[in-house]
Amino acid sequence: MRKEHVYYHHGINILRSSDPRVRRVRRQQHEPRAHGNKVWRSSLVLMDYLSDNPPRPKTQTLEVGCGWGAVSVLLAKQCQASVTALDIDSFAGAMVALHGQINHCKVNFLHRDFTTLDQPTLGNFQLIVGADICFWDHLVDPIIQMISSALSAGSQRLLIADPGRPPFWLIADHCVENFGAEILSRTIYTPCKTQKYILRIDNS
Repeated sequence: MRKEHVYYHHGINILRSSDPRVRRVRRQQHEPRAHGNKVWRSSLVLMDYLSDNPPRPKTQTLEVGCGWGAVSVLLAKQCQASVTALDIDSFAGAMVALHGQINHCKVNFLHRDFTTLDQPTLGNFQLIVGADICFWDHLVDPIIQMISSALSAGSQRLLIADPGRPPFWLIADHCVENFGAEILSRTIYTPCKTQKYILRIDNS
């Protein structure tokens, strides 16, 4: 892999949008894409947090709004978790597969809207994570509903990373008040310097 097209973060190779393989997948894509332009910085911060706070091996994990799947790949490869990556964008499936291939690990992809996940389905996952999923006001209620359903179904931990957009804070305030959530501020310095917030909810 040519270095100018790939960077390395916590043991995971991450492709840049300039990589020829990414361009090839883009050319093959026939449906409109949601936000699958790159691996967003909130994902890098969440990867950093999970590297320091890994789940137990074989933890059943769901990444909501997985994008290119960097967080999922880290969980599968470095934490030996059993990971399902979900995204409404079909392009994400090809990118998750590509990142799994170059990192020699397996991630299951589910092409689905997270709002269609019912409580029994969410209960299959001990850990639910997401990065940069709180970007529109109309997602606030569905995300809160997903969190509530997952906790009711027995999910043990939820983590959502975000730059601090207004919808994120509405969700965070609700979760602090109703679910005993905690807001963490985290800064990384490589592969770029950036500071994000992580909403952590433990189901005790």
